Amino acid sequence: MLKYNMARLMLPEKQEDRFIPVRVVYRGCESAVRIGWRHGSRTPWIQPHYFNPSAYSIEKGKVIVVVAGKGIGKTNLLRNMVQAYYRTTRNPIVVFQEKKDDLNFNRYPPVSKIKEYGIERIRLAPPQGCRNNQRRLIPLPDELKKDEMEYKLPLAEMDYSTLSEYLGKRMSMTVAGLVLEKIWRDRRNHTSISALKDAIAREMPKFENDPYYNQILLYLERFLIFLEIDRLIEAKRAKFVDNYIHPEQINVIDLSNIGDLDIKRFVVAQTLNMLERAYRKRECFIGITESHIYAPETGDFESKRATIRLVTVLARSYGWTVFLETQSPDAIERIILENADEVYILGYVQRSKLSKMLRTASVNFEGFIELFYKVAGSLPKGIGVYGSATDPYNPYLVRIQLSPVG
Repeated sequence: MLKYNMARLMLPEKQEDRFIPVRVVYRGCESAVRIGWRHGSRTPWIQPHYFNPSAYSIEKGKVIVVVAGKGIGKTNLLRNMVQAYYRTTRNPIVVFQEKKDDLNFNRYPPVSKIKEYGIERIRLAPPQGCRNNQRRLIPLPDELKKDEMEYKLPLAEMDYSTLSEYLGKRMSMTVAGLVLEKIWRDRRNHTSISALKDAIAREMPKFENDPYYNQILLYLERFLIFLEIDRLIEAKRAKFVDNYIHPEQINVIDLSNIGDLDIKRFVVAQTLNMLERAYRKRECFIGITESHIYAPETGDFESKRATIRLVTVLARSYGWTVFLETQSPDAIERIILENADEVYILGYVQRSKLSKMLRTASVNFEGFIELFYKVAGSLPKGIGVYGSATDPYNPYLVRIQLSPVG
């Protein structure tokens, strides 16, 4: 039965060879959006597979973990979910892109592929007052294209713990670090580099009798110099999260030109912390590709703590939809797998990599995976298994359609 149904899922839908019109879709004007097809042991017939964010609200968030090898369809699934979330809600969308142009929601598949895979040809209309449906943010850009914007992390939104970890932990262990930590408690003291200098000037007279007064000044001066010369931090102007993240556009943060993992982790951690403050009581969509980089099982750093908080607190309490993609589920933090509401395993994944997930995840894939492995080696892209924590003992075979945009 499994082989037969897999063969049926692989067959393209037949369509007439005719002109395919483009349907314009406005933000938040639809209900559930079909992203593929599925069938399970209880439902042997093929049925549409929908993504429906309206089923999740405050205190009913959703964590989606996707496991697949390179080029199997993880990013295509992310494109499908982002465009579905865009079509069904008016909530903020932020996705982190590892490979340049992987996520471009003004790009559409050719008519030949649309006919072959039987998907509708649509165009995402920009939100009211915007000229584009997406905002492309580039940290540390070499050069910017017309539709791209340089992404800097505002000093006003910065957490001192994240900043000290980025610039070096030695500062936080000195008296100068304690002075800065005290100044940082009032957000008005660090809206810009000039405001921070004024706050330090007001605080330092209290330490004039300290025998290490000159050394404290030296540390603080060096800290200010680092802030002024760092290209990633917006310190000269008082900017905030709403100067970069648009609440109704698709915000694509492109990390493809950053080779240093510490810098990538800093960008992800600080962005998540900013979004929590800005949208604490508002539903959001957060997509993180290669999530094992930011929340590995070993080590302790800010991006890992922020990702765990994203999964355990923000998704649960604030109704956020969190999409985490990985090629290495064995390397990702165990807490994230335990809190996954939906799990996709696309294509062939080594059994050794899946062992941790099968033991930890709330979805019971045991037995079903054994059947899946018998034919997994001959499957095309986009076909795999899917399970939900709401029905953990009934996994499905799933086929993800080609995204109509992105």
